[in-house]
Amino acid sequence: MPERKLHIGVLTSVHPPLDTRIFHREAKAARDMGARVTLVAPGAPDHPVDGIAFRSLPSWGGRAGRPFRWPVLWWKAWRLKADIYHIHDPELLPWGLFLHWVSRKPVIYDSHEYLREDISTKHWIPRAIRGPLARFADWFEKRVAKRLSGVVTVTEDMGERFKPFQARVAVVRNLPPSSARPEVMDVERAPDVVYAGLLNAARGLDILFETSRMVHERHPETRFRMVGTVEWHDVDPALQAKAEDEWQAVGVDFVGTVPFEEVAPLLAHGSIGWLPRSPHDLNNLLAWPNKLVEYMAAGLPIVASDLPTQAAVIAEARCGVVVEALSARAHAEAICELLENPERARSLGEAGLEASRTKFTWEADAAKLQRLYSELSHMG
Repeated sequence: MPERKLHIGVLTSVHPPLDTRIFHREAKAARDMGARVTLVAPGAPDHPVDGIAFRSLPSWGGRAGRPFRWPVLWWKAWRLKADIYHIHDPELLPWGLFLHWVSRKPVIYDSHEYLREDISTKHWIPRAIRGPLARFADWFEKRVAKRLSGVVTVTEDMGERFKPFQARVAVVRNLPPSSARPEVMDVERAPDVVYAGLLNAARGLDILFETSRMVHERHPETRFRMVGTVEWHDVDPALQAKAEDEWQAVGVDFVGTVPFEEVAPLLAHGSIGWLPRSPHDLNNLLAWPNKLVEYMAAGLPIVASDLPTQAAVIAEARCGVVVEALSARAHAEAICELLENPERARSLGEAGLEASRTKFTWEADAAKLQRLYSELSHMG
């Protein structure tokens, strides 16, 4: 009789089924170790993708519809009869604990964000209750994590927060796998500044127009290629009111979301990777800058805000320029300096590329997750 495959159930009520971390990184890492993987997510396809099976949740209702998905998710997870469950949303912690008790199977909690800091800056939560709610969520997250089978985090600092409560903590950073790294040798690069990911007030949207305007005055051929979703809340109403042709007149192209496999080639045809971040968002100060390594893997020199984590990575890799976080002029000056000094830009890009291949590799972090799965497989 053939040996039975380890079955891992991956659960989210928030993220899309082909999410970069959940599907392209972690679910594929489980598949690559020989496990059978089933991913439960809103709007999931009705057929396997890249060897990973799916179960779909209702995707209607937006944020208000999430609570209606939770019992459906729990029931579908229970029916999977998986050997290990891996939950990806803090909202699922009580359901994960219940699943752990009922199924007697290991349940892992994947902490993507600094929950306390994240809640304290949520624009849709009334300001008066953000503080108390953030403190309660932090307390609840740690206490439930203590009763689960393991925790996966994205930074060492986040891992240290959980270690007093949970013995099994694996730090699995968001890094591009070798298969997703673009071919950057002899690529014809346009004089573009590229940005990939969610764009909002805390991630540079409030200084984008002024930065691009100043760069455009000196380098009218340069375009700011903004790839990803744009959120306009908390942005100056005057910026929100600008028409598309006003943005394009200063060189800004809102590309929107693109399929995962198209992001790396798009980056590889740019000239500079841009990482503007606000220090007023506490999550920015602490979170692992996964886009930074994607820029490095594309051979891009980087211009970034002077926030601790990303500044430390840039200094270690010697791959870019760190500037005053909220100064459009500082960002514009650094971008222009790299455009006007192609040899320096090339040197920074090559250093980042080398660091992405030697110091920041997904394969090494995926092995940590695979070891955790292997350890827990003997507990079920």
